[in-house]
Amino acid sequence: MPQISELSHKRPRRLWWLIGFVLFALFAVLQMPAAWLLEKYAPDTPYVQHVSGNLWQGAAIWQLPVSSSSLTGMAEWSWQPWQLFMGKLGADVDIHSAQTRLNGQVKLGLNSWQIDNMSGKIAPETLARVVDWQLPNTPIQVNNVSLKRQSGVNESSDGEPANKAGGFSAADGQLTWVGGEVGYPSGGKVFYITMPALRAELSTEQKNKQNLLHINLLNNQDKRLGDLYIDGDNMLDVSLTQRLLENMPEYKGQAPQDTPVVSVRQPLLSGLGTR
Repeated sequence: MPQISELSHKRPRRLWWLIGFVLFALFAVLQMPAAWLLEKYAPDTPYVQHVSGNLWQGAAIWQLPVSSSSLTGMAEWSWQPWQLFMGKLGADVDIHSAQTRLNGQVKLGLNSWQIDNMSGKIAPETLARVVDWQLPNTPIQVNNVSLKRQSGVNESSDGEPANKAGGFSAADGQLTWVGGEVGYPSGGKVFYITMPALRAELSTEQKNKQNLLHINLLNNQDKRLGDLYIDGDNMLDVSLTQRLLENMPEYKGQAPQDTPVVSVRQPLLSGLGTR
């Protein structure tokens, strides 16, 4: 009996030592400098200029070559350890670029990434860096936007097609803009259109076995202005209705207001990485 009692006391001690070692290793990893981790696992990342802090909490200065100039800003993160229990790496993220401010949660899985409850505003100065247009001095408000995108799975474990398409599997939230006069260059000439106040509602849609992000453009009377679609290959499809084009003084087309009269397909952020 004394021997059994002595063994029962030793086992819990070994278990606590093991738990202590695991916790020590975890916190040691979390205290690693974020700059060292980036240099080791993503040494050729051209868009990150400077990283400070560690995996638990830190910040990075980023720069994206879009349009004719670079868009720069800062991202700050604070790790969410409980996301590990759901098999994800998650963090609270704050993004700043001039007057642009966005805050939400970012989660990374093995075959997916998602954004939850992203809110804030995109300043007109930021928009002017992305597109070479004359824009009104009004920001885009971002209201509780959530997105989830998954990578495509080509084969199952037994080598057979898994039939799991990549793309956007979930989307929710709104973007709102009070509008104003927009001038965009085309063919050596600037065309003007007075954009009405509009709302962009996010959802997902499946077309041709692809999971698409659908951005539905509506005016204040919930009338359709157009549709944007983004697929898993980062291609953007734009469809604009007669109702929206009637705000362009030089447009003389005649059609029912809900009729799509402009359709364009192009890469999303096609200027990225071209400089």
